[in-house]
Amino acid sequence: MAAHGRAMRCVLLACLVAASASSTASAFVFKAGGTGEWRVPAQPAGANASNAYNAWAQRNRFRVGDAIAFTYQPGNDSVLLVDRKAYDACDTGAPMDTFTDGNTVFTFTHSGPFYFISGNKDNCNRDEKLIVVVMGERAAVANATQPGAGLAPSPNSGPYSAYSPPPPFGIEISPAAYPPPSAAAPKVAGIAGTAALAIGALFYALV
Repeated sequence: MAAHGRAMRCVLLACLVAASASSTASAFVFKAGGTGEWRVPAQPAGANASNAYNAWAQRNRFRVGDAIAFTYQPGNDSVLLVDRKAYDACDTGAPMDTFTDGNTVFTFTHSGPFYFISGNKDNCNRDEKLIVVVMGERAAVANATQPGAGLAPSPNSGPYSAYSPPPPFGIEISPAAYPPPSAAAPKVAGIAGTAALAIGALFYALV
């Protein structure tokens, strides 16, 4: 009976380790605009002046560790990460970062707004630009008492909806595929610490 009890405790602890790892490991790769195509958005006749990329972004929820994918023709276009002032002015002169490979996947390593514009100034002036407001990590948000708590304001100064479903255009991935440059080490350390505690508990249960 004692051996059976120890075995059951081992199984339960192993399940806890797996659950804790999976709760922090999942992330999404969003396709910019829903398709991933980075180009001047088509505006139907009579359309209002709202930015199609920002309208798409407001319908989705972005977390730390998620990523966004842009596809475009290298040499004809690019993706620039800029600040708000450069975004508003379509200033391509001094970006924070530049991507020209034609298949850019950018990982969000912290919360807050991220501003993307086309490296072609004329394209940017024609609304090839995007604001993504990133919220906290998925594991942290899952523990919130109310859905949508702490949502950041809309890029157009209007509020986001209080709650929206999981992103319809997201692809669930492992962070190992696109590791955040600065956030990867703390996340791995956290998972490793949890595993170490669980292993210690397993040894204790077997004694």
